[in-house]
Amino acid sequence: MTVRTAVMLTLLGLVAFALPAQAQIPNLIEDLRWGEMSVREAPEADLSQRKTLMIPTLPSAPALDGDLRDPAWEAAAQTDTWMTNTGEAPAPVQTTTWAGLHDGRLYVAVRAEEPNIDGLLADVTEEGGPVWEDDVFEMFVDGNLDLTTVNQLLINPLGTVSTLTRGGTWQPEVQRGASIGEDAWFAEFSLSLDDLGITGAAFGVNFCRERRASGDLQLSCWSPTGGAFNEPGRFGLASLPGGYLKVFSVGRGVLGQNSLSATISNPADQPQALSARLAWWQGEGIAVARTIGPWTLAPGESREISFGYDIQRTGEPVELELAILGPQRNVVAQRQVTQEIADVMDLVANRRLVSRDGDTMTVRGVFRISSAVLERSRVVLALFDDAMALRARDELAPSGGAMRAELKLPALEAGPHTLHLVLKSGPGEDARRVAEEKITLYVLPDRGTR
Repeated sequence: MTVRTAVMLTLLGLVAFALPAQAQIPNLIEDLRWGEMSVREAPEADLSQRKTLMIPTLPSAPALDGDLRDPAWEAAAQTDTWMTNTGEAPAPVQTTTWAGLHDGRLYVAVRAEEPNIDGLLADVTEEGGPVWEDDVFEMFVDGNLDLTTVNQLLINPLGTVSTLTRGGTWQPEVQRGASIGEDAWFAEFSLSLDDLGITGAAFGVNFCRERRASGDLQLSCWSPTGGAFNEPGRFGLASLPGGYLKVFSVGRGVLGQNSLSATISNPADQPQALSARLAWWQGEGIAVARTIGPWTLAPGESREISFGYDIQRTGEPVELELAILGPQRNVVAQRQVTQEIADVMDLVANRRLVSRDGDTMTVRGVFRISSAVLERSRVVLALFDDAMALRARDELAPSGGAMRAELKLPALEAGPHTLHLVLKSGPGEDARRVAEEKITLYVLPDRGTR
């Protein structure tokens, strides 16, 4: 640690927050307003508004030859009307997808209508090649509903497949077939649930299409994403036959209290007493566990449950593990997810260049913490010069998730200055620093000086 850094930490530390009156450090804030946070939040795993697809068990494995007349497809789930990727209107050329489960594999069939079949673009024949440059069907799977780990399969009218994944490599075993008809092209494929990363009875899924036969690029989806396809928060929600855990939704990942919700179900043919246990931990920290229930559910009956869980610090993601317990307290379903912690605080200034003699400026601060943590927190706004001498300071109690402050700067020497926003939580001298943001201000010299 450098001497400069040590001085800064001392000045911003808990001892420095209680400056003696004779220091006569001026205040910064002339006007202050608090409100609710208005910035766009990171997407939550809110599954309640998603399109849904109940995937049944097929009586047999369909032949994957590009001919959709195999009777096994008659038992498959079928998608409804496709929309443009923005969701503004039905796709001008429709696509239909069928899906079913057999012997641990997901089977998917595609009928892509094409009024201009002679204009169909299908050139890529190399496995793993750039099939996205052709007319192409795409399937996206968020197998563990963490909104992050997404596997993507692309197939063109020739049956050429490419597989991608966010943040790594993915090379599943894909069985497939394809054909081109007079007014549509067809594709069929299957993958194992393990290869898809599907760990429970529910998973995120979307089916999308890039159509080039018209001469321009047309994008459509079963579940509209609003723009780019790889938006897992806007995928549909698929459910497999049976299963104890149907829906799994985590909180925002903010410091303090968060909430996890789930829907559990009894797939047995007799009543069962089910419980739920949530464990969570950060890094090498000790896991905290909480159990709720039991609830006696009739065959096929579902129940919504919720847990509160606390995030105590930043710097490390939270590991969450939800287990559904059977009548003998045995684990009948389990889901684990890694949740990144949301940025605690932002500081934005309307300007960075200020004059030497008592200039004014506006700053905005946003605090992404739970209301319980906010209630026991204090906010410090402090201005330091280039030598790390404290020039002005205010300490206040927050009354909302966002603040707007009009600042009156004292007379300052030309050169760089640093404005710090510090959030500390806890009573009096026992308060701990939760987060800090800073921006650099440049004080302009008087006109005519060099």
